[in-house]
Amino acid sequence: MSFVDDYTLTRSSVFKTLIGLFVVITIINIIVVRQVYIDSDSFHRQQLTKQLNDEIMEFSYLAQQSREEVEKLLKAKQTSNTPFYYRLIEPIEPSYISQYYPISSLPTKTTNIAIGDNVKLEIGVNPQVVEAYRNALVPIVLSSIVLPIAVMLVAALFFTVLILRRLENVNRAMNRVLCGERDVKLKVSEQDDEFDILAIHLNYMIEQMTKNEETLKSLTVGMAHDMRTPMARLKLRLEDVLTHQQLDPVQQEQISACHDELELILSLFNGMLEIAKINSGQINRQMDEVNLGKISQDATEFISPIAEQKNLHITFREDQTLNVKGDPSLLFRAVFNLVENAVKYTPNNGAIEVIVDQLGVVIADSGIGIEDDDKPHVCRPMYRADKSRTEHGNGLGLSLVDAVVHQHGASLILKDNKPGLRVRILFN
Repeated sequence: MSFVDDYTLTRSSVFKTLIGLFVVITIINIIVVRQVYIDSDSFHRQQLTKQLNDEIMEFSYLAQQSREEVEKLLKAKQTSNTPFYYRLIEPIEPSYISQYYPISSLPTKTTNIAIGDNVKLEIGVNPQVVEAYRNALVPIVLSSIVLPIAVMLVAALFFTVLILRRLENVNRAMNRVLCGERDVKLKVSEQDDEFDILAIHLNYMIEQMTKNEETLKSLTVGMAHDMRTPMARLKLRLEDVLTHQQLDPVQQEQISACHDELELILSLFNGMLEIAKINSGQINRQMDEVNLGKISQDATEFISPIAEQKNLHITFREDQTLNVKGDPSLLFRAVFNLVENAVKYTPNNGAIEVIVDQLGVVIADSGIGIEDDDKPHVCRPMYRADKSRTEHGNGLGLSLVDAVVHQHGASLILKDNKPGLRVRILFN
């Protein structure tokens, strides 16, 4: 239940539905309990009214016999547990005449019965009895309201947590799929409920997605592998034509352009094959103790002549020596691709900084940067953040870097440099 916090509960439609249902039930329960309280109090009054009529009739009958009989019964009543009180009042005016009529409800005043010529008997309901009965009903009424509310609230939390726990397992599995993990399987219980049916469908979908991805990847790699050989032959033939044949300037220019385009396509296919081999682990990595600072410095020096042509100020700084376990050639390719991208997308007279610290290497530039919407996608093969395609490239540079970084257990982080881009290879 640790994953169920206030935010999770408040945004849960199941919890909101259960609470709404329980609020309706609570309102109905309050109305019913209130009516029961009123009816119970009314019934109690009716019973007291009946008893009061009996008392009045009994004393009225004895009053017609003699005062002594009334006083004898009065003493017996006063010693018993009765809800009424009795009081003899004398003297009274001789003109006082009492005539009894049965009452249908508790009187607000007392009832007087004449006994002889100058004495009367006052009979009334003890108000403490009515109040005590009401007070006795209050705890029952409150428990009838509070207890169901508490039970329903606990039930709502229990069922919500139960459902959220099942959904959390589904969400975690789907997050693993979204993060690139394969062979993810949702657990199917023996209950055969709706969550098990959902898990079966999602397992089938994940399996089909994996098969389709593997088929597409196999088809793409196969096409790149099969087409690379004939294109390489075609490139050699164009080079042979450019070297040995007598061509006019126009033909020379056209064939040279075809040669350059063919070379770009070949580099694209080679990049795709290399990324596929790195991701599949087909490349035999030479895992050695590598000085990341030395590799980053070599990559910076290698790209410096191109940076000088654009009057870029490129600097290298090693704040702390960092040795990592990895393949030197692949790590060099990764760092070089990042520095090359910085040089490519930084305008003339800009600045580029390569920094090595205890966490990895940072390449910061003052170029055009990458939009926030493009950052999650730029590491996908063939994706170009430069929608206009004004810069020369095939969209595989960052894909290759990402593949190398993940093979070494590191992470690639892209952030704004304001202006420009700040890329970090973070080693965990």
